[in-house]
Amino acid sequence: MATPTSLPATFVAGNVLTAAQMNALRGAFRILQVVRATDSTTRSTTSTSFVDASISVTITPTSTDSDILLIWSANAVLGSPSSLRRGFVQITDSSNVAIEGAEITTLGVNTNVSNYAAFSLMAFDSPATTSATTYKGRFKSETSGTISVQDSGASTGQMFALEISA
Repeated sequence: MATPTSLPATFVAGNVLTAAQMNALRGAFRILQVVRATDSTTRSTTSTSFVDASISVTITPTSTDSDILLIWSANAVLGSPSSLRRGFVQITDSSNVAIEGAEITTLGVNTNVSNYAAFSLMAFDSPATTSATTYKGRFKSETSGTISVQDSGASTGQMFALEISA
């Protein structure tokens, strides 16, 4: 994949790009593919350790230089007991290793007002492979109360993986 490294470090009025430089610029930082998964089944846990939310995407990068933008969006319901006000969500690779920056460590609600919490979690990964790569959503409770994601009565959870060219 062409990269913009052949472009001038600075642009000065009157500079003209060569055809090769224009092609490099056109090929850089494009979305090459989008993979989407949805889940409208309520997934619940009382575990204080991360468990699978049964939503995942598998993407096969076209280049080892590509980056992957990940997005997981869903509703969470924090419920029984009513004192449970916090839960946690994360995006991991297939080995359950959290993608750096892809964890909401305090998904909280005020149970006196509502026990629903919508979230969107974004992450950026550079897998450096052209092999199929799976990412999945995981969640846990703060204090062994019940937390649910992708609440079937409120919303459909969605996860996206976008391959971005280098």
